[in-house]
Amino acid sequence: MPPSTRPTHTMELEQFSDLVHQIYAASAEPSLWFETVGAVAQAMGAIQALLFTPLVNPGNGGLMFPWQVEEENLVLWGSHYIKHDIWAQNTQHKGLVREGAVVLDQDLVSQEELLASIFYREFLSTMGIGRVCSGIVFEGSPGLPSTALSVFRGPDDPFGSQEREFMRLLVPHLSRSLGLMHRLNQARYQLVSLHAALNRLSVGVFLLNKHLGVTFTNTSAQQVLNRADGLHLDSQQRLTASRFQQPNGLRLETWLTQLVALPEQRRGSFGDTFEVARNQALARYSVQCCPLESADPLATVDGAHHIVFVTDPQRLELPAPEQLQRQFGLTPAEARVTRAMVHGGSYSNVAATLGVSEETIRSQIRATYAKTHTSDKASLTRLVLSLGKAVV
Repeated sequence: MPPSTRPTHTMELEQFSDLVHQIYAASAEPSLWFETVGAVAQAMGAIQALLFTPLVNPGNGGLMFPWQVEEENLVLWGSHYIKHDIWAQNTQHKGLVREGAVVLDQDLVSQEELLASIFYREFLSTMGIGRVCSGIVFEGSPGLPSTALSVFRGPDDPFGSQEREFMRLLVPHLSRSLGLMHRLNQARYQLVSLHAALNRLSVGVFLLNKHLGVTFTNTSAQQVLNRADGLHLDSQQRLTASRFQQPNGLRLETWLTQLVALPEQRRGSFGDTFEVARNQALARYSVQCCPLESADPLATVDGAHHIVFVTDPQRLELPAPEQLQRQFGLTPAEARVTRAMVHGGSYSNVAATLGVSEETIRSQIRATYAKTHTSDKASLTRLVLSLGKAVV
C-alpha cells in the first residue's frame, strides 16, 4: 500500500483493509452501503452516519444511505431543516466543497454559534448530535451529484486530526466505488435508496403498477400480508380483501379499479379510505391509494403508478397540529386540514366538517405543499405519516 493510502496508527491495517473491501463490494451490491456506512462510523467512534447527496434528496434523484438515523429525522431535514443547516451552508460559503476534502465542524462554525442555532436547538439536539466529520466524495459534476459521507458525535466529543486523516484516506476509495456505481447503473442504486426509505416507515406501503399489480412491499406491509387476517395478494399479485366488504358492498379490488380510472384532473385529489375488516372483532386496516406523479422517482425509476398506505386506525397517531405548525410554518387551519386529509378525509367531507368551502380546503392544501416542499398527495402523505406514530 503506497504511503499516501496507509491508515493512521490508531487503525489496524487489517481493519482498514476490511473497510476498503466493503466499500468496493458495495459498488456491485447497493444494499451493502448501509452496512458499510455503519462500519466506517463505528471505526471512527461515531454515533450516526450518512452517505448522501446533500443538494439532491432521494425524492429528486439523490442517494441517501443512513446508519442509526431515523427516517423521521431524514424527512425533517430534507423538508424543513435543510434551510437551517449551517454546516452545509458554511461548507459551501467557505469553498470547502472540494473532492477529497475533509471538513470538521470546527472548520465551519464555532461551537457557541452552533449551539445557539435553530439547526442545533430544534434538530440536532433531539438526536444527540453536535459534532461532524465530513468527507467530500464528489464536489458535483454532470452525472455525479455532490456527495458526502458525514459521521456524527455528541457535542462534547469532538473529532480530531486522527479522524480527519482516517476519513481523508477513505474518501478516494469511496470516490472510485461510487463512480463505478454511477457508471454501472445509477437508477438501480437510487431505487435501493428509495425502497430503504419506505422500509423505514412503520406504516404499510405497497407500490402498484398500471395494472394494479403489487411490485414492492415495505417491511411493514409484508408483515400485514404474513398475518393473512384481512389483506392478501391474489394470483395476479393484486391486493384483495375478498372475504370482506364495505357496508355498501364495494370490494377492495373494485374500489382500487374505480380510483385509478378517475379522470386525470381528479386523480390528485384526496379520497376516502377503504376500511378492511380483520379476523379480530372490531379490528380493521385503513387503506389509502395515491397516484404517483410522472416525475416521482418511484414512477421514473421503479415504474410504479400508485402507492398504497395501510394503517391500523386504532394505532395511528399523526403529528400534533402544533408540531406541523412549528416545523413547517403552517397556519393552525392548514395544520388541521393536513391532518384530516392524511387521515383519509376527502375535500368535501373535510370542508363540511370544518364548515368551509372546498375551494378553501384546496387553497390550504396548495399552501401546505409549498411549505412542506411536497407537490402531491403521495409525497405529503409520506411526509406526515413518517412524522407520526403508527404500527400495523
